[in-house]
Amino acid sequence: MDIIYPTRCIIVDVEGTQIGESDLIRKTPDVSKPYVGGKGIAVRTKDENVKITLDCGAVLMGYECWWTPIET
Repeated sequence: MDIIYPTRCIIVDVEGTQIGESDLIRKTPDVSKPYVGGKGIAVRTKDENVKITLDCGAVLMGYECWWTPIET
């Protein structure tokens, strides 16, 4: 799925879920735990990262959290 930016998104908790068929287990980054369930806008930055500005005003980078696009 190709994401078209900017996009509405939600921060998700993936703690303990398996990555594909491997034995690797996902971990929710500590920095994003207070914002799990928070919604905001994800934009692509000039350096190809994703910057997420949550409705509460907090800002997370895409590599600091697990997130998914949501339909508005």
